[in-house]
Amino acid sequence: MKQRLLLVVTLLLLCTMAGLAQRAIQLTEILYDIPASPNGDPNGDGTRQSAGDEFFELYNSSAAPVDISGYVMVEREGQVVFTFPVGTTMQPGAFVVVFGNAITDPWGANLPAGTLKFSHYTGATNQGFGPVTTKTGTTKTNLASNGDRVMIVDPLLADTVAEVSWGWDNQVPPQKVLPLSSTGIYLDENHTVLGDSIMNSIGQAITVQRSTGKWGRHKEVASDTNTYFSPGAFPDGATGVEEQSDGLTPAQFELNQNYPNPFNPTTVIHFSLANESAVTLKVFNCLGQEVATVLDRTMGAGQFFVNFDASQLSAGVYLYSLKAGQNTQTKRMILLK
Repeated sequence: MKQRLLLVVTLLLLCTMAGLAQRAIQLTEILYDIPASPNGDPNGDGTRQSAGDEFFELYNSSAAPVDISGYVMVEREGQVVFTFPVGTTMQPGAFVVVFGNAITDPWGANLPAGTLKFSHYTGATNQGFGPVTTKTGTTKTNLASNGDRVMIVDPLLADTVAEVSWGWDNQVPPQKVLPLSSTGIYLDENHTVLGDSIMNSIGQAITVQRSTGKWGRHKEVASDTNTYFSPGAFPDGATGVEEQSDGLTPAQFELNQNYPNPFNPTTVIHFSLANESAVTLKVFNCLGQEVATVLDRTMGAGQFFVNFDASQLSAGVYLYSLKAGQNTQTKRMILLK
């Protein structure tokens, strides 16, 4: 009896841990149904393709690695169009980008260090996420601008990790492509920067604005409005540093050790706020000179995970200091290059 009870408790614990890991995975950017010219080459293979350059992007917002082996991407018609291979582990604060296809190797060379990159097709010509057959019998080889759905599903737990949908399908009359899961979001009204449907954003990525949690066309939420696409990066925030609260209210102010440490060139800084405060998070070199301001804003109570990119700094020992109201804590981190 005790052994059976222990087994049940263990299974519940594993499921709880898996659920927490899943909540750390966020769908942060989608590029779909783009013209063949003239705006860039997102997958970096040297060939501009309307379907092949499409991508979707995931981000691990937690302070721990997450194994996404076997997770699948499901498209509007319900067909699995990509499966993450065994051994795919997302590090804290890291991205995964999956392109429609890549023709040459290497590709995706401009992605940040630590970004995992995959291709639905490799060596193909202008193949996107498909091909699939719609309800009207037409063949669609890419994500559609009129309306589509991206679901990331863990088949082991039969659970949707992330889901985003937008626009209308090609039925007669057209129907909204609504989410299939309770946690999925439909990109209109309160879920978008402009409060309208995100459909027909041809030629631009749609991405979540980290400061608000709302989605928008990349060009409209990017600090660099000359850039249409940003696989493996957050478009809002010139420092490339963004925070994500897990929604829990902690009992006290606390600054945790960054992870990983040592690191190169990105690391995650975890801190807790018990009350709404004016927050500054700064980085100093060993001489006490300020080298980066990570955060400088008013923030509510919660636990936060901040991705810090030190690619512009030299290798060495640094101090990061968090001040919230009258509270201050400082810790050391090591940058290796």
